[in-house]
Amino acid sequence: MSALSEALAVGTSVRVVGLAKATQHNGKLGRVCKKAGPEGRIGVKLDLGGALAVKRANLEVLETVAEAPAPKKARASSDEEPRTVTRDNAVLREFNGSRDPDMMALYFHFKDHAFDAFNAAEYYAQLIRYHGAGIRVVAAVPRRMGDNLYSLVCLKNDQVERNTLCELAFQCKRQFVGISMLVKKVCFVCHKPGAASCPSCHCACFCSDACAKRGREAHEPVCRLVRGTEVLLEDEVVEIS
Repeated sequence: MSALSEALAVGTSVRVVGLAKATQHNGKLGRVCKKAGPEGRIGVKLDLGGALAVKRANLEVLETVAEAPAPKKARASSDEEPRTVTRDNAVLREFNGSRDPDMMALYFHFKDHAFDAFNAAEYYAQLIRYHGAGIRVVAAVPRRMGDNLYSLVCLKNDQVERNTLCELAFQCKRQFVGISMLVKKVCFVCHKPGAASCPSCHCACFCSDACAKRGREAHEPVCRLVRGTEVLLEDEVVEIS
């Protein structure tokens, strides 16, 4: 069976290639969500939102690498397949190329097994939900893509056995067991690039005292939760593009 006639299983990681008309989708990553129908088109859920129905020839199957060992726990069955992560930075490039305020923080949705993005308000709300569930910020490390700066905010569950290899951190060149979000270092109020991180929580950015004051009402609940914990910081800025 040739590569182009091979049936793709639901959940297969793919890259969209060779579209002649909807060229804006070329290079995007996603996962097969529906097998080929009568017209031979395969349903693909894109990692950064949206869905396509394309021919098999327009899908490139991504190589996967085995996940690092996670803390041991009882398996549901003896033939359970190990989870895998895909090493590819196309999602990072797409995120880096967007100036949309609704794409302020990139995260990996484990349940949907897809990447998605938060705006500032959603990001704050998620941090508060995490903290309430016993998942706390433990590190905020610098990353760079070209001229753009980021902070990889890393969190761990208090229940150690629930932490597994983080797919987003893996893409950002950090082996980390837990959860992470890649946050743009732009002002959370006016969206000016190159903003400094809050010195107390290291989870939000503001370009000036004026913007910090304007954003205080939304920022303060998160800052108050995080600044009571020890957050690891690093000086080395790692290029991830």
